[in-house]
Amino acid sequence: MQEIVWILRELVDSSGLKLKGVQQLLLAKHRNGPRPPSYDGLSKRLRGEGLQNNAWLINSIIQALALPERKEDLAEVVRQHLLDARAVRVIPSTPSAQQPAQPAATRELLDALQENRGLRKEVKRLERRVERKERELHGLREQLAALELRIPIPRAAQAPEPQSVPDAVQEQPVPVAVDEPPVLHTTKPNTDKGRPRTAGPPSSAGPGSSDAPQSAVANALLDIRDFEAATAAALRRALDSVLDGGRTGRFDVATLGPTEKIYIGARIEQELLHEWGAQPGQEADLRLGGQDVSLKVTMGRTWTFSPEELGTLCLLVSADDQRSRWNLGLIRVQAEDMIRAPGNRDRKRTLSAAGRKSVTWLYQEACLPENTLLHLPAPLRERIFAPDAAGTSSQARTNRLFRLVQGRVLNRTTVRTVALQEDAPKRVRDARITLRQEGILVLGNTRQHVRIARGLGLPEPRKGEWVSQRVARRRPDHGDCPSVTSSGEAWTVARPEDPVEEAPNLDKYR
Repeated sequence: MQEIVWILRELVDSSGLKLKGVQQLLLAKHRNGPRPPSYDGLSKRLRGEGLQNNAWLINSIIQALALPERKEDLAEVVRQHLLDARAVRVIPSTPSAQQPAQPAATRELLDALQENRGLRKEVKRLERRVERKERELHGLREQLAALELRIPIPRAAQAPEPQSVPDAVQEQPVPVAVDEPPVLHTTKPNTDKGRPRTAGPPSSAGPGSSDAPQSAVANALLDIRDFEAATAAALRRALDSVLDGGRTGRFDVATLGPTEKIYIGARIEQELLHEWGAQPGQEADLRLGGQDVSLKVTMGRTWTFSPEELGTLCLLVSADDQRSRWNLGLIRVQAEDMIRAPGNRDRKRTLSAAGRKSVTWLYQEACLPENTLLHLPAPLRERIFAPDAAGTSSQARTNRLFRLVQGRVLNRTTVRTVALQEDAPKRVRDARITLRQEGILVLGNTRQHVRIARGLGLPEPRKGEWVSQRVARRRPDHGDCPSVTSSGEAWTVARPEDPVEEAPNLDKYR
């Protein structure tokens, strides 16, 4: 049984899920079938306790976590091991009794699993070693910076003294306002299509923004084509990638584990670098406008700074999935009063009130693409995911999604999360056939479907999006409601009192 334990532990480790996540995934896949063990029970089974009589659990973990091309081989390996374990238990041990020889494929697979386990341990060891080296490098950089500050500047290298100018031609000093924080490119919420409104051009006046590098970084960002839309799309992709709804069924960042929440920052950094076309910095996260910039990401309302980042130019990013908003700003933490005293053993600090006033906001309260499932009413979500007479399959949940959420755009991520499958378009095509009997149209991004959506007054789906709506034959009491024509008949959005009738075949739409 130890070989089976190795196989299962390897699948759990490679999936990146915690044991609690594996148990929740099994519960989601078997809502109407045999109930998976509790958290403690699953932990015992993965240690080998009582595993010999749980062939169903073993196969369920393989089907849930293994790659598609490995499922069949692993199932055969496990079946052979279970047969061998039962044979050893039944047949008495005698000198003449010989243990059945394992197939060559089984032995090769076990060897590969053991080798993979050893490689993972070696990778973790090397990662710890790299972390130690990075800490040593930070210490050496701090020592070098301290030494450079002590070196006096030679007389010849200093700026020449200004020549005397007659008093009559000397310019009077220009007063500079220092009461307000700097603003390079502030934006305010605007009701016009949900896009923020530009308040003014970039400016470096004011405390904390007089350095040219900060203006160079701001201008480099704002010069990116479709910068706001590209940044919002990158943030949405990063959050959806970590949630991994198609495999885990999750749609709320609050359900992520501590390690996954830390990984969000790294994932957002990757997506922004790709979307902006930026390069990694030499001594910081990225390089913009010829300057090294540290990227600070938060899903809340504050950012943390390490002691070495004092004086570093930082790009602040925040994303709020609950409110569908994101912010982007620049700051150089130059004074101790801009950050609070350390509150943990890592000596990390957060922005003080003075620090927040020194942030140069490029975008504030900009729109983040909506997380549809997160914003649906909880009772409606429960009806979508709950088992009913139609079943608990991926297709049944997809059908309920388009039946219960009508007139609202649903994207590929939403469908994958509900179906717990990667092939969202296949589930949508099957839902379109089934729901047509209930009078419901499921419209996609084809030219024909977009024309129908526009004609019915529905939101127009883009690539990877769909919208559903129950329709009815248009009658005089419908008045001048928007309608479309199919096979010589006019159809309009159905009212609650309209009878259910089979929706038109979209292939026959003219």
